[in-house]
Formats: sequence, C-alpha cells, structure tokens
Amino acid sequence: MGSKNHTIEKLTLGLLALLIVSCIQQGEKNKGTAKEKATTTYSGPIIDMHSHAFDKNSPFSSMLGQEMDLAMTGKVYMASATMDQLKEETFEKFEEHNIVKAMVSQGELWEDFAPNKVIIGNNHYLTIDELKQKHNEGKLDVLGEVAPSYQGMLPTDEHLIKYFDLAEELGIPIGYHMFPGGPPGGAYFMYPKIRAFQGKPLQLEEILISHPKMRIYIMHAGWPYLDDMKALMYAHPQVYVELGAIDWVLPRKEFHHFLKGLVDAGFGKRIMFGTDQMIWVETIDDAIDAVNSADFLTLEQKEDIFYNNAAHFLELSKEEIKMHKKSQ
Repeated sequence: MGSKNHTIEKLTLGLLALLIVSCIQQGEKNKGTAKEKATTTYSGPIIDMHSHAFDKNSPFSSMLGQEMDLAMTGKVYMASATMDQLKEETFEKFEEHNIVKAMVSQGELWEDFAPNKVIIGNNHYLTIDELKQKHNEGKLDVLGEVAPSYQGMLPTDEHLIKYFDLAEELGIPIGYHMFPGGPPGGAYFMYPKIRAFQGKPLQLEEILISHPKMRIYIMHAGWPYLDDMKALMYAHPQVYVELGAIDWVLPRKEFHHFLKGLVDAGFGKRIMFGTDQMIWVETIDDAIDAVNSADFLTLEQKEDIFYNNAAHFLELSKEEIKMHKKSQ
C-alpha cells in the first residue's frame, strides 16, 4: 500500500513539475511576443499625405456630432461636434501620434493654427488663375485632393489637362483620387455620377507620358485595382501612392492583402501614409494601427511608409528631416 502511495506521489510531483515548466515557457513566450511587438511598432515622426479642413459651409457640417457606422468593419465613429472642435481634436491627434506634417486639403483654413505642420492643398474646383494666385501667396503646396470622378470625369477629360499642366509648371505635387467613391453604394444616394470603373489606375498612363516631370501620388493607392496599380508603378517610377481611407474603411485583412501586394511587388519605397481624416478623428488612430499591425512589414519598412517616403517625395530638406527625427 505504501509503495502504491509513493508511486502516486511521484506521478503527482512529476505532473506538477511539468505544469510549472509549461507555465514558465508560456511566460517566456509571452514576454518574447510582447518584446517583438514593441520592437516592430513604429513610434517615430509621421507625415499624413491626406487630410481635410472644412468651413461651416461644408456639406460635412450636417454630419457633425453624429455617428458613422461602417458596415464593412463594424466600427462606429463619432464626428466632432463643431468645426472648431474638429480642428482642435485633429491637432491633438497629430500631437499624440507625432504627426509632424499633414497635407490638408483647404489647408489655409488651418494654417494659422499650426503653420509648420500644415501642407496646404487646394483642388480643381478653383480656376487656374485662382490656384496660381494662391501659389504666389504661399497658399498652395499640393494640388489636391483632385477628385473629378465625383463629377463623372475621367483623368483624360480635356477639362483636367490644364491642372496637370499647372502641377508640372509650378513643380508642386498633385494628389489624385480615383476610388473608392464615397461610402459603399454612394452612387445611389450621394454621388450619382461616380462609377467604379473610373478608379482604374491605368487610365492615367497617357497623362503620365505627356507630363514626365509631374510629381503625382494616387490617393487610396488605387484600391481595389492591385494589378493595375502594380503595372502603373512598374511602368512609371515617378508614381507614388498613399493609404488614406483604405487603412480604416476596409476590413483589416483586406487592407493588409492590398498593402502586402504592393510591398511584395517591390514598391515599398513609394508607399506613403495617409488618413483621409474628415470629421471623425478616431480614424487617425485606426489608420496608424492598420500599418503598425501589418506583421509582414519590418520596422524599417514601416518607417518608410510613415515618414521617409513622403519626406523624399515632398523634397524636405535634410535639416527639416533631422529636426523631425530628433523627436523619436
């Protein structure tokens, strides 16, 4: 009987030892995972190549203080209560995430609030003469967001040629929107002239050939036309893309699939970060997390997307880059 008890005691002690070892190993594994996550989470300076400022006459005014429910992701975002609050909350997010510069469409509305951060954008709703005057006054850094598809126009439309000419003449970048066209199903209730086929990136090819010195980036990275986008970037090395909206509108798996396709094709040095922040400031958090959570990216690749590629595209000085990176 004593021998049997001794055997049971030995088995119990053995199982206990195995349990302790297993717990230690799991703890080490968890510590390793946490350490790995910490070393692959980018926290340096960020350039947002796609944001917006609005005045009280904007159509977005009617959505202030309301929730936006994204059916594709299940996320719910609350809009800022007022336009003044939107400005304040946006710049608070910029500070929180170390966003050192942002291309802001209608940026002159916010320039006085943070002149060193705001890259002023204006678009094709203004005439050529108005845009030239703004450039002369230091109120035009980027021609963007240019989004004629909302009016049912293709990039080859004769009306737009003068805007491509202007970007090349002034030597300023142009940010060109192709797709998505507003919310899912937007053609049925918001933008009756928009069509999905208008978003095909290869429609820009003749424009690029005729404007070889134009600095252009495709907003939303040409989603969902991954193969077209790869073909365009392969054929035209001057083309960059930015990730605004698709980094928070799309399900994370789809966004990562699209981003990985561009990176695996060798275009990691021409992908720039963007939010397409409108009136829902929490989208900035999710846009940054979407890139940081991409486990197929190295820390160096994330730094390129968040900062280095845009700094190169915008032709920032070595002094300004050095200043930004001191904040890391």
